[in-house]
Amino acid sequence: MVQAGKLIRIEHRLMCGSASMAQVWWQMKYGRTDDDLVWLDYHQPFGMPAFLTLDYIRSGKQAGYRSFIAAIHLLNEVAKIRGSQAIVAHVSNGKISDRLLERQGWQRHMPQWNGRHWIRRFYDGYPSSNLHRYV
Repeated sequence: MVQAGKLIRIEHRLMCGSASMAQVWWQMKYGRTDDDLVWLDYHQPFGMPAFLTLDYIRSGKQAGYRSFIAAIHLLNEVAKIRGSQAIVAHVSNGKISDRLLERQGWQRHMPQWNGRHWIRRFYDGYPSSNLHRYV
């Protein structure tokens, strides 16, 4: 969880699951809080220890670029600690542009599938740590 570009906490939740498109729409339309808070829900799929799946991004109405980028960089750190080779995501929010994802090292993935599927690969190593900027 990130607020104002700084890490607040990392929570381990046993019962997390992927969000439905209806849930994403409802959250975007009615459920956004009025704060500068960004949460990333992710998990490591069973039997696939080399990957993380970014399931859901929640953000408050005041959340901006700084908090979003901090959350993405912190997820990179989690991937590094876990030894993950990649992070995969299905991006359904049009406000998260392709250009922004590409600037953060993400690439289009599975173009034959419906939707915007993205992957952040770490096969050639991890980006240099920026952890000190966010704690």
